[in-house]
Amino acid sequence: MIGKKICVVGGGPAGLTTTKTLIAAGHEVECIEMSPYIGGHWVLENPNGRSAAYRSLTTNTTKKMSRFSDYELPQHWPTYPSHTQMRQWLECYVDHFSFRECIQTNTEVVATQPRLGGGWAVTLLKAGSEQSTVVEYDALVAASGSYWDYQIPQWPGSFDGSIIHAQDYIDPHKPFAADGANVVVVGIGNTGCELACEIAQAGAASVQLSARSGTWVVPRLINGVPASDSSPMVHPSDPIPALLRWTPSAYRERLFEWLTGKKIKQMYGTRMARFQQLGFPPPPENPIFKRPTISDDILAYLECGAITAKPAIERLDGKNIVYSNGESVRADFILCATGYRLSFPYIDNSLIDTSTNDLNLFCGIVPPQCDDLFFIGVSRPLGSFWPLAEVQAQFVGELLAQRYQLPSAATQLRRSRPALNRVSTSPGLYGLALREELARGAC
Repeated sequence: MIGKKICVVGGGPAGLTTTKTLIAAGHEVECIEMSPYIGGHWVLENPNGRSAAYRSLTTNTTKKMSRFSDYELPQHWPTYPSHTQMRQWLECYVDHFSFRECIQTNTEVVATQPRLGGGWAVTLLKAGSEQSTVVEYDALVAASGSYWDYQIPQWPGSFDGSIIHAQDYIDPHKPFAADGANVVVVGIGNTGCELACEIAQAGAASVQLSARSGTWVVPRLINGVPASDSSPMVHPSDPIPALLRWTPSAYRERLFEWLTGKKIKQMYGTRMARFQQLGFPPPPENPIFKRPTISDDILAYLECGAITAKPAIERLDGKNIVYSNGESVRADFILCATGYRLSFPYIDNSLIDTSTNDLNLFCGIVPPQCDDLFFIGVSRPLGSFWPLAEVQAQFVGELLAQRYQLPSAATQLRRSRPALNRVSTSPGLYGLALREELARGAC
């Protein structure tokens, strides 16, 4: 096996586990991070301007489900660690496996160009420098995250207050003072619900939570025990239950959908009915058709009136906003927890198509008919992203080490699926599917 020279773009969790995994597979790896710091999303007020972390941020997945296969989170830490702890854990991960010298910080990938015959010419720009350099690599791994290029809805009319995306939110005092303000939070995902509760607690005059569509809302803990412990969730490095392991691959995802959806409905059906009574839109029939929101507090805040559920915003009217039901209310700030565009500005649009805010990928990693460009961390798991990034990196490592051969271009195209616009992925089943594919194409 001849090791490849690989460029990994991004020094967040996905980029770091990819760098470590590819080095272990025998490759020469350079991880390029535009920030002075590693950690990506988990660096509060990251100088690269792309972190969505806020001061009270914690993980939404447990330590057990968030760990890497060979690196646990400390047992004495809380079940859902803070952003500070996650950043510390990632720093320790790099030092534990001794690959810090393979990471170039303060360096931006400004452009990439496929080379004739394979490989990539990558244009790098060091912070403070006016002169870029071009480095040639055998393969390019895009692990730069999908939570940084934020999108704000465009509503008719004009607004006399401020419209802010949640990426710019740090705490109830920055970038705006929540105390005494009338705040409308748009979006009922994890961030929207968490920030609405925090702003209400900070003394806002009113907090309204606006949503176009519904989703299932589940707590982190039930009687002090992680709610995920009661669902059929498996970490990618753990054994798969026999019922799923021996089910043909064509059916086991459907079986997982049915089992998981049924379990969540049994556990939270009555709770969701209460959310609808309080004004939330109806959720999907199957809870995993749309990634559930994780929130312990939102129901209590709605029930006591500290937060009011509202429908979608229809238009803006000076100091007021008008909802789709015709109601007009006064607002000082609109905080948009409205998601992000999938964006890879260093890869030419002629090579990848993200116009649908998605990518069609073979095994969730490889663009069809391409064997030297890989996407790591573009996924929608029912659980943590990081273990999936690790198994994706293991797949790439085997391919580039020529211990695995991709199927024909036609087969890749036929088996490619949207990475994001799909039913939430089971981490354990996804890991099993990658291992099966590696066995099929072993060489």
